[in-house]
Amino acid sequence: MRSPWFLRATARGAMGAAVRSVDWAATPLGPPAAWPLPLRAAVELCLGTEFPVLVTWGPELTMIYNDGYREMLGTDKHPGALGSPLAAVWAEVWDAIEPSVREVEAGRPTWVVDQRLVMHRSGFDEETFFTYSYSPLLDVDGQVRGLLDIATESTAQVVERRRVGQLSLLQSRLQAAGPDVGAVVAAAAATLADGPDLTLVGAALGPRGGLRWVHGPADDVDAALVERAARTATVQQAGRLLVVPLPLVAIDDREGLLALRAGALRPVDDQLRTFARLVADAVAGALTGALRHEREVGMLERVSDVLQRAMLEPPVDRPGVATRYVPATRGLAVGGDWYDVADLPGGRAGIVVGDLVGHGLESASRMGQLRSAARALLLRTDAPAPAVDGLDAFARTLPGAEYATVHCGVLDPAAGTYTYTSAGHPPAAVLRTDGTVTWLTGARGTPLTVAREPRPHDVVAVAAGDVVVLCTDGLLERRGSDLRSRLAALERLLVGLVGADPDEIADGVLAGMTPEGSLDDTAVVVHRVEG
Repeated sequence: MRSPWFLRATARGAMGAAVRSVDWAATPLGPPAAWPLPLRAAVELCLGTEFPVLVTWGPELTMIYNDGYREMLGTDKHPGALGSPLAAVWAEVWDAIEPSVREVEAGRPTWVVDQRLVMHRSGFDEETFFTYSYSPLLDVDGQVRGLLDIATESTAQVVERRRVGQLSLLQSRLQAAGPDVGAVVAAAAATLADGPDLTLVGAALGPRGGLRWVHGPADDVDAALVERAARTATVQQAGRLLVVPLPLVAIDDREGLLALRAGALRPVDDQLRTFARLVADAVAGALTGALRHEREVGMLERVSDVLQRAMLEPPVDRPGVATRYVPATRGLAVGGDWYDVADLPGGRAGIVVGDLVGHGLESASRMGQLRSAARALLLRTDAPAPAVDGLDAFARTLPGAEYATVHCGVLDPAAGTYTYTSAGHPPAAVLRTDGTVTWLTGARGTPLTVAREPRPHDVVAVAAGDVVVLCTDGLLERRGSDLRSRLAALERLLVGLVGADPDEIADGVLAGMTPEGSLDDTAVVVHRVEG
């Protein structure tokens, strides 16, 4: 006959019936009628609460638990855990929880928050998290005979916090990647590398119907799965592999997707699929910005190509002339520097090199106006100093043209002269046929819009075969170097190029003075004096 206390304690709930069904006499605890009063009280407390509670008693810490605790046992451990030793039921996590058990056996309660335990409770290894307190259960003689485990599973909360943190980190790294498609994909791959929840194993982008992989993919990414995800714009799953469409904002009818592998210790459930979609949203947002930038840069490049041809190419096919332009702004071919070579009567050539403060399309627009004005003034005045005086007056009416620098000269091969003036511009040079260099340091004045007095001019003798070399300050300014040392370096380069044709000189000067590219817009004009 069942003990009245036992019938009362097990009278409610599914676990009450389960506890009654156990042959306790066959366990180390013996029949319930013989259980000591402290154990009876603990069992009544356990079965009388909805909060997850486990009671263990005896040398094997035999288990008795309620409905709340039963949920923590997954699908495989119940009902076999009832009446079984604690160490046997939780063998896969025993190394992790044993220290707490030993503390309780020594009479000291424990408190553990969000402990990570890899359990095998539902047929697979599963990452779980628990917050629990073990308390000693004392017999009537005051000796510890068991433990009371009051626990709550915090897996959902811990995993959610982890995923929110992963998304935050992903957003931060995507933002830091900047508007570059390759950098965005690399940042996503690095952030999701071997993640506990998702790992990026492939990323594809392309025009609709023409996806191509820009990262990965892993060998098990099935083409049919990819096609179905792209066609239906829905998440497709094969085992632990998820193929997630990227919700790109319409840009040239582009589409994309991510191949994500779920971590081995978490189930592929609705929460994980939601996380995968949030990852895809974050990556799509960054890629949309990068693709927009890519399109805008392409447009700027096309515009700048037109500007370059319109503004920077010599308007006449004059023998012995080589020109070069290296922009400072990536993706834009023109900026604030300009040059021009114009045919003048009597076989003479008018040469102008200028430098406007700033870069980009606005500077290019102002540069175009100054260049056109300089050409018109030089053709009208037929002399460099009056042309720059007129350019001074024009610059005062053009916002953004303040402090531009200009070198303007007229080469007269028949007279054997080069007449020039400088408005705050770096000095030009004449490379002589004997390998010497003459620096044109005369007729120097202030930048445009500063001077009010007429500009001076100077004249230097030139002979057939001499080469006039002009440049903007992008060729000369380098961090850590002063102007004197840079001019000396340019002179050594020119001496080494004596006898070379103008194109070779222009290329040699750029290669020697700016081996890693120009930090500022750079214009170079080389004009050989023809006999």
